[in-house]
Amino acid sequence: MSLKPKVALSQDFLLQLSKLPSSVPSKVMKWAIQFQSDPTSPGINYENIHSARDANLKSVRIDRDWRGIVFKPQRGDVYVLL
Repeated sequence: MSLKPKVALSQDFLLQLSKLPSSVPSKVMKWAIQFQSDPTSPGINYENIHSARDANLKSVRIDRDWRGIVFKPQRGDVYVLL
């Protein structure tokens, strides 16, 4: 049996989210639901961040215009949306 992944939020995430355009928070929530259903979905569109100090930091597609940064663990099921 496979557990569904969990999405954790960084400390500043909600504060920063409230500063974005009003349409973005609902898109982030939609992304989180999709991600928890299937983190391997092609729609997640993981991309490496070439200048990142940690290879576990990935860029993910929120929508056509917005991307999120996720800490993707090497093991376990807790992903942190930064």
